[in-house]
Amino acid sequence: MKLSEALSVLSKSSPYAVTTRGDITDPQFEGLKRHLYVTTEIEAAFKSKLDRLQPGGILFLCGSSGDGKSEILTRYDRLYTNVEFHLDATHSFESSKTAIQTLNELFTRQQATNLPLVVGINIGMLGNFQQDGDKSHNKIRTATERFLINKQIQSGDISFLDFEAFPKFSIEDTGVESSFFSTLLDRVVRDYPGNPFRAPFELSGHDAAERKLCANYRLLRLKPVQRAIVELLFQARVRKDQFITARMLLDFIYSILTGPGYLFDNLFAGGDNELLACVADFDPSVTRNRQLDRFLVDHTLGITDPAYGDFCAVMREKLGVDADLSGCSILRLFYLVRYSRLFTENPFLCPFEEVFSDNALQGYCAAWRLHNAYDGDNDQKQKLRHFYGDVVFAAINRFANRNAPVLNKDEFFITTRGDYVMAAELELSVEYKKIQKTHVTDQSAFQLQISVGDEPLAPVLVSINLLELMQAVVNGYRPNRHDKNSIVLLEDVVHQITTMARSAKTLHLYKQGRRDEHFRLKQTADQEIRVSGL
Repeated sequence: MKLSEALSVLSKSSPYAVTTRGDITDPQFEGLKRHLYVTTEIEAAFKSKLDRLQPGGILFLCGSSGDGKSEILTRYDRLYTNVEFHLDATHSFESSKTAIQTLNELFTRQQATNLPLVVGINIGMLGNFQQDGDKSHNKIRTATERFLINKQIQSGDISFLDFEAFPKFSIEDTGVESSFFSTLLDRVVRDYPGNPFRAPFELSGHDAAERKLCANYRLLRLKPVQRAIVELLFQARVRKDQFITARMLLDFIYSILTGPGYLFDNLFAGGDNELLACVADFDPSVTRNRQLDRFLVDHTLGITDPAYGDFCAVMREKLGVDADLSGCSILRLFYLVRYSRLFTENPFLCPFEEVFSDNALQGYCAAWRLHNAYDGDNDQKQKLRHFYGDVVFAAINRFANRNAPVLNKDEFFITTRGDYVMAAELELSVEYKKIQKTHVTDQSAFQLQISVGDEPLAPVLVSINLLELMQAVVNGYRPNRHDKNSIVLLEDVVHQITTMARSAKTLHLYKQGRRDEHFRLKQTADQEIRVSGL
């Protein structure tokens, strides 16, 4: 079997993409699929709940299409003969019945048998049943409503497990990691005797038709390359809100390995894989700065550096990557190997490391981790204070006062009256105790905890896009219509603050465009108004 044939089991068009109760059709391919199976945190949690499931109890395994529900359920269906398994509640298995009717019958049957029941179901269908299920199953519908609205995962003998509660990425001090994706990659490319992909790779190494595929395979073996790809996938998750399933990841690996070009080109070529379509938006070859533009010009003119020649020789001899590449392809290659010693120890390539570093991503990960790891430590508190003061409060103040540049810090624009600008004096502060109590599993956002005076604001969800916009506003950027998704969130925060500002006890009046013509009005404890600045 050639490598291209063996890898076909990863493709979403493969007959092995979805696990069913059907018989094994090809033991060789079925063996490859079993090798690819990765035990996840949600599977461990599922087994724990399954072991404690009592007669009459129901366990819902919830998620989206392709996330691996059928893989888990099929595996345990064979082991637990005293439990009834309903693998796919998305469709009816009878043309004359709807999926809702099928679920109604399933729950009615379970009430009669009192057997423990496990149901694999998409979140959308779970919501449909909560709305349209039979009234005789109101206990299940009520439990479902509590889960969908309040994330209550246990209601009596009814339990819920949601794939979304078990993220595929983690934000560590060392950067973004994905144990699931890394383990999956190792199952495909790692060089060890028990890997069933090893023999097809060695066989294909002598096949000219599979030469580029083998080069891609060697590239993907490199841990620094895997690290760069994990960061790209994480960006697709947090910047594009791209949901990522196990089936999608397998097809992604298949596409970047077997595509028409080298791995670094396949990665940014787009395609019918949702992840590739997202990742294409982060193509490093479209980045424009002086250093990259100069390299592209020199490459076009055939001007080369000896150190660059050394890099090309290493890529050709160790990985099988041809040196005859377009300028854009080379930049993508630089980006992909930027964490490797092939990159960091070469004097020609070292300067490109800073060009390709994503400061926005690093800043977001640091802020997310700071909020979710805060335990009251003084050093952490100091970092939070600087983050809120230098970024969050500064951005809110600048954006609120974008049409009134005469206003000072802690003054917030309210309105204009004739030739005068009216502003309120407010103090923004950090709710450290709330931060300490709030921890989220989803890495796509963290919660700001702010008080205006003595009154707390509702928690503000900050995505990487909103944080990037805040940082840009602090640096003098004026948002435009292209920022509409993030600007709506920032406007909402400012609106909450300015609404509270209208009842502030201290107001300021400035003559339009004049900082020196300023009046201050303050309400005293005895409800008198004290005016200064006349």
